[in-house]
Amino acid sequence: MFNTIRDGKSAAKNNAPIKIRNVLLGVMIASVFSVLVVGATTSQYSIATNDGDNKDKSPTDGYDIHVTVNKHDSENLEADMDHYCKLDTRIVAVCQLYDGDDANAQLAQLEFIITDAQYDKLPDREKQNYHNHAVELTPERGEPEFVSLPKGVDGAELLKTLQQTYGKVVTVWDPSDDLPDYPPYVFQVDSPFALGQDENDDLENEWETADN
Repeated sequence: MFNTIRDGKSAAKNNAPIKIRNVLLGVMIASVFSVLVVGATTSQYSIATNDGDNKDKSPTDGYDIHVTVNKHDSENLEADMDHYCKLDTRIVAVCQLYDGDDANAQLAQLEFIITDAQYDKLPDREKQNYHNHAVELTPERGEPEFVSLPKGVDGAELLKTLQQTYGKVVTVWDPSDDLPDYPPYVFQVDSPFALGQDENDDLENEWETADN
């Protein structure tokens, strides 16, 4: 499921050319995978600073990892939120989250993805703002589905890698609001509300039953 590109959406994306990175993309992806294993970002930073083509690029280039995940929209938790992600030089990736995939889709959230090792370094007051992708990026929880990927990137392998990371989601414009008239806030992806358990007064008993 996860490494299958949806034919319908992929065809639609052909109408708006996806800016695929050059040979550096393959090198950088390999670097990110190694970073996730060793828990350091030195090699990523080195590649980025040595990229002579950066002066001719814009910050919006490279958001070409497109995946849908649900339980992000507080008004419609089962709706897919379209993530457009870009590899980063200091953390794993930054994602722009939209409430759709057409030209009029609303930018609703931003997500910052970090390694397990980086999560461990966060102060306790900040850890509560992050969710574990080993839990979220599963069929039972977020139902992730890759819509399009850069050339040469395997969806199943990328998913396996992302499951070793943590994410922080910041809502900047709730899809249910006509105007961006509410202060940005961290959306607790794995809160009892988002998981539909906030009104379950029998949850403790269900946990005890599951443990037995």
